[in-house]
This record gives sequence, structure tokens and C-alpha cells, in this order.
Amino acid sequence: MTTLIAQLSGEHPALAYSELQSILHILGVTSTIERPHSRLALFNANMDEGAQLVSRAAYVKMVAECVLSAPLSDVCAKGDPRWSDLLARAESFAVRAVRMGDAPISSMMAERLVGALIKRAYPHLRVNLSSPSLWVVAFITRDQVYAGPIVSRLDAKGFEERRPGRRPFRHPSAMMPRLARCMVNLARVRPGGWIIDPFAGTGSIPIEAALLGYNLVAIELKSWIARGCLRNLKHFGLENSTQVICGDATRPPLRGRVDAAVTDPPYGRSTQLGGRELHELYLETFEALVNLLPKGGRVVTALPKERFAPEILSYVGLKIIETHPIRVHSGLTRIVCVGAT
Repeated sequence: MTTLIAQLSGEHPALAYSELQSILHILGVTSTIERPHSRLALFNANMDEGAQLVSRAAYVKMVAECVLSAPLSDVCAKGDPRWSDLLARAESFAVRAVRMGDAPISSMMAERLVGALIKRAYPHLRVNLSSPSLWVVAFITRDQVYAGPIVSRLDAKGFEERRPGRRPFRHPSAMMPRLARCMVNLARVRPGGWIIDPFAGTGSIPIEAALLGYNLVAIELKSWIARGCLRNLKHFGLENSTQVICGDATRPPLRGRVDAAVTDPPYGRSTQLGGRELHELYLETFEALVNLLPKGGRVVTALPKERFAPEILSYVGLKIIETHPIRVHSGLTRIVCVGAT
């Protein structure tokens, strides 16, 4: 076990922190978490767990081994890097500084300070600014320095490749892959478990869940969209782990239970609801989901703030665990809600 530090996305730091907590729970990491800054989190885990955290995450940008933690005002005197196998095995290094908010020193000065401390503790290392064998990151807050070798970084390219506009079957209301991935993580299901999405649409949530190693039941009312969802899953080679069903979200044709529900319900005024009011559709669907979940099973959903309050989950007996408003554009804010049975 070692002390790791995670950099959280500045886009939705509160949501990113909840995602980090959920992934650590999934991995079985029970460490307490410190937050020296809204975009930083310190915790104890092994290197493999740190790498797995980043590989699963949507809003955790990187994880590094924290070998240096010192007051910014006295970093030269008190900045004594701890032992690191990564640094001991490396041949060369370079430092990349990340200033958090109104950090009082420049990135260049921070890189020089931390680089000098690393070089003093590991004299065998060569400085190579163009192609080092190991990158060291230094997070600079208003009064503190946290630094260490990078364990893993988020692969943003994968999310770009899975954007709705790049899939074979497209629909303008499809959820972006980062948010879908994060919502799946908030469900806190162990890999290999079963997740249901009763409003599968073009497959944003099923795609991310299948990539994380889950079994999926994806339900879609319209047959042409259900076929499109399956087409998208096949495009990413994920059709074998997902059952796509053309059916009614309020009456899922299942026997037995699933571990969690993650879904992005329809919210547009022009949405075809099969003769139901939107409020009625939501209530009936959430009630059906409750009957499929074990005790403590989670429902993770995104509600349009302008039309529904998170309390709609409590109407069907779900306990609201957390909520996160996400601004989509000037006329739409989604609230990511997590409820549990």
C-alpha cells in the first residue's frame, strides 16, 4: 500500500469525487480519502488499484504516487521525497507542474523546485525533458506541493471515439460517453454483475457498462432505435454481453433480479410516450426497477431539472443518496441522481 493522489476533472469536481469514491468501493479499497483541494484526492492503495481506478473512470484525470507533500513556503527545507520503486527503477525523469486555482508560483518555478528535490533524493536519475522514462507530476495549491511519479492517465481518445456522432446509429438526444461511464460507476456494481437500462436509446449507457465488464439488459420501446442500439454495440464488439429488448420500460420482461439500474429517461416535450404522461412514465418505471433490485441496489438516473425534482425517486421507496446538477446548455440542466432500495 502506498499513498496515491488523484487529479479530478475541473468540469464536475463534485461528481468526479463521487465517482472516485464509487470506484474505490468497487475495487474493495477501504482507505479514507483526504481532499486538500476540490480537484485533488489522497488515499492509500496499491499501484494496480490506482491504475484500475483511472482505467474505469470518466472524470479522474490521473493518479500519481505521492512521494512529496510539503508546505509551499518551506518546500526546499522540508521537501524530502519518500522512497519510490518507480523512481528507483527509472533512468530519466521530467516534472510537469499543475497549478490548482490561484497557486502563487509559476509552473516553471514549481518544476525546477520539485525536479531539484527528486534529483537530490535519486541522484542516478537523468533529467530528460523531451522523452523521459518517467514523468513526475507536481500539484501546486495555494500553500502546498504534492508530487510524485505518474501511475496512470485517463485515455481521453477512447471517449472521443465513442461520441454519439461517431457511432453508426445516431440520435440527437444521446448521452455523452463520459457522463454515461460515470453513472455506471456510481451504481457501485462489481464487475460481472447485471445492470438494466430501461431507456437504452442508442446505447450510450450499455456501451460504457459493457466496456467495464458488466452484463446488460437494454430495453427500448421503439423497434428501430432498439435495432440501432444493437448496431452500435456490434460496432464496438459488445453485443455478446448485452441483451437488447424491444419492450416497455414500465414492464421489463425479466425473471429474477439485477444488481443495479442505470438509465437516461426521455425528457423532451416531443418525446413519444406510448400514451402516458412523462411523470407517469417515470414513476411506473422506477417502481418496476425497485422490484428488480436487491436490498441496497442502486438506481442511477439523469433527470431534467426544469421538469422533475430528485424527490420523484423517494415516491417509489428509493432513498436518495446523492444528486449532482449538470448544465447541458442554457435551457437544460440535468440532475444526476443516485437512489438506493
